[in-house]
Amino acid sequence: MKFFLETFGCTLNQADSELIKGVMFSHGASEAQSVAKADVVIINSCTVKKATEQKILERIKKLKKKKLVVAGCMPSADKELIERFAPNACLVGPRSVGRVFEAASAVLNGDKKHFLSVEEKVCLPRFRGGVVARIPIAEGCTGACSFCQTKIARGKLSSYPESFLLREIVHSVRLGAREVQLTAQDTGAYGKDLGSSLVSLLDKVKNLKAKFRARVGMMNPEHALEFLAPFCDALNSSKFYKFAHIPVQSGSDEVLKAMLRNYCVEDFVRVVAILRSRVPLVTIATDVICGFPTETEDDFEQTMKLVEIIKPDVVNVSRFTPRKGTKAAGLKQLPDNIIKARTARMAELCRRVSVENNRQLVGRQFEVLVTERNEKHKMFTGRIPNYKQVALRGEDVHLGDFVKVKIMGITQSGLVGKIIK
Repeated sequence: MKFFLETFGCTLNQADSELIKGVMFSHGASEAQSVAKADVVIINSCTVKKATEQKILERIKKLKKKKLVVAGCMPSADKELIERFAPNACLVGPRSVGRVFEAASAVLNGDKKHFLSVEEKVCLPRFRGGVVARIPIAEGCTGACSFCQTKIARGKLSSYPESFLLREIVHSVRLGAREVQLTAQDTGAYGKDLGSSLVSLLDKVKNLKAKFRARVGMMNPEHALEFLAPFCDALNSSKFYKFAHIPVQSGSDEVLKAMLRNYCVEDFVRVVAILRSRVPLVTIATDVICGFPTETEDDFEQTMKLVEIIKPDVVNVSRFTPRKGTKAAGLKQLPDNIIKARTARMAELCRRVSVENNRQLVGRQFEVLVTERNEKHKMFTGRIPNYKQVALRGEDVHLGDFVKVKIMGITQSGLVGKIIK
């Protein structure tokens, strides 16, 4: 069997795609280099944003003559929607990826089978390749946000044992990984179902002897507040990028209440202040949703003011769209032109703040981990210790190298560096 895999969405989805490949390879399947050469096409889907959902549905329509398996969050969150667009596809939920070969075999035989239950993923084979290893530390979350469909798809929190995760990291590094991305729907909730915690895991990762850098994925403010001091200690270790993704979503406490977020704006401000005071050059990433149904013009202006004051390095700006099955979908929606205008204003502010922050790094020197190669432009990209991306030119550079770099300039999205011999 030859399969072609397309992945949409977050780092957790990308990690699931590595499991999908591992399962397929373990059954003797091979990966096709194009859709045309594949017996079956597997789409690993994402349901966070309406725009992404529409992109996936358009892709499904173009593939309607192919044997198709749709995996990921969309089948679990809205099975009927997928069935309308791909009535003959087999569906695989994000917690059933171990059944993907069964689904592929079924669709090739003209059968229609869905695998949407919660099943064990710890012992599944994983495809490992390249210098970046994506390692999920948990499934699901403890929250119940009124706008989020991902909770519907992935369910309640289920953390993986520390011993398993440490073995995964060591094995990945032995096979060539130099960047380890610890990912989850909310890394801050890790261990709450096991009587453990994220900082307990990070303390053990910090003591591993191999040379690599780990990036800790998104954590909500209420969890970060529980262990900020030891989390800062971990980020100050050479094993971790000085990077923290703390989503705020809104600068208005009233909107946060309507979103059913378990923190207030002051909690977010406190988390950022402590991180910056204890972790030099820490990169702060956050998320903002524009046009939530209850958001007034004053609420939006509070969010703009918060971004101007905090000056986060990275802001993932999202235009609110109602997601099926969520409480926010049942609220009266704001006019589309208002949501569009607010999103554009916020995106422009965040671009300006990012450029201002990056400009402060020009002239400084860092040890950069080289993680990607752009064949078209004959360039490499890497990450400085706070995870900011830097573009490099050099003939003697290889993926996975740690090289000394001087920052020479900036772009809207990152830095430009020169390798120092």
